[in-house]
Amino acid sequence: MPFAPPGLSRPLFAVALYLASPLAMAMTQCPQEFGEKSTAFWLLGWAIFALFVIGGVVLMLLIFRATRHAQRRPRWLLRIASIPAMLALWMLGFGIFLSQFVLVC
Repeated sequence: MPFAPPGLSRPLFAVALYLASPLAMAMTQCPQEFGEKSTAFWLLGWAIFALFVIGGVVLMLLIFRATRHAQRRPRWLLRIASIPAMLALWMLGFGIFLSQFVLVC
């Protein structure tokens, strides 16, 4: 087993290496018979990603509109909570795009 970095136990280092192996496999070259992906495939992938980005922005705008007449403290708590929700939708869309459209053969 390779030398573990300082401050990292050997079992934890082994788990980290094991969890990183799918990432290394995802970067390997696809077999020749898979070839290029069609334009429609890429358009679908980008459309799904764009829907998640737009959905995140719409979610935040809806929260801002829905809390317009609420009391000050709950209004700002919900508005602040809508920002991580928007970012979560963006990351989910990017994850789907990456896993289903970019890192496939």
